[in-house]
Amino acid sequence: MRGAVVVVTGASSGVGRATALQCAGRGARVVLAARDAAALAAVGRECRRRGGEGHVVPTDVADERQVRDLAAAAVARFGRIDVWVNAAGMGIPVRVDRAPARDLRRLLGINVLGAVHGARAAVPIMRRQGGGVVIDIASLAGTVVDELNVGGYAMSTAALVTFDDVLRQELATAGEYRIAICTILPGDPHVPFPPHADSGSGRAPRSKTPAGSCERVARAVVRTAGRPRSRVLVAPYAGPFDAAYTLAPALLRRAAAWRTDRTYPGASGPLRTVGRRAGRAAAMLVVRAAVRHRARSRR
Repeated sequence: MRGAVVVVTGASSGVGRATALQCAGRGARVVLAARDAAALAAVGRECRRRGGEGHVVPTDVADERQVRDLAAAAVARFGRIDVWVNAAGMGIPVRVDRAPARDLRRLLGINVLGAVHGARAAVPIMRRQGGGVVIDIASLAGTVVDELNVGGYAMSTAALVTFDDVLRQELATAGEYRIAICTILPGDPHVPFPPHADSGSGRAPRSKTPAGSCERVARAVVRTAGRPRSRVLVAPYAGPFDAAYTLAPALLRRAAAWRTDRTYPGASGPLRTVGRRAGRAAAMLVVRAAVRHRARSRR
């Protein structure tokens, strides 16, 4: 990473901030983008303390013109873009049928169009300079929906996963193999879910992202920048869980219902508790079967 030019959107907090700091700690020249200029300035100072550079460019990724200006600012300052990380994102802790249309448009504008704008700005520059890496932070929720009130977020990450597949195929069809399109799939949502007056469930949402998880995802981003891969799962048992969902989705959904009750706590009766435990146990059996199947296939 030393000397590499890395653009990070959503750099003011969460995975974006952790990624920027880890890149700076390895000597990268980091271009920091987010809407909060004051928070970006603080991250920029920390980047410099860690031995890298932190160039601040306040940007709303939902606005394509601003994203193009961001790319132009990076090239004007450093002459190139080696890695572009789309880490900006948001969530709405509301059922899709209850979410205000304005909030859904904003979510899709940031989570999906923000990444599309980033790729559309970065890829032409990378093509001219002879290569580069685009990394999108999606979520396993885009392939395995396991929460009651993150339907909008899951929808957006599923769209992002598909967009990456499409862009990868388009580049391959054009014979452009010097640009890598990489999708990071954390096991838990790593975007802010602001409190909402009516979540649709009668239960108050709370974050379930474990401490240090953003740093773990950021480490995966740094590794992927050095050794690009199409998809990278980041979570304990994420691979087996994904495989198990393919084999027995109904069982995994029952286990997810148990997980949802932990995330959105509320009253539940003894029968429901037994059902959740049974679903969780059955899901674990499927996960173990998937692990054994994967181990046998590797022999």
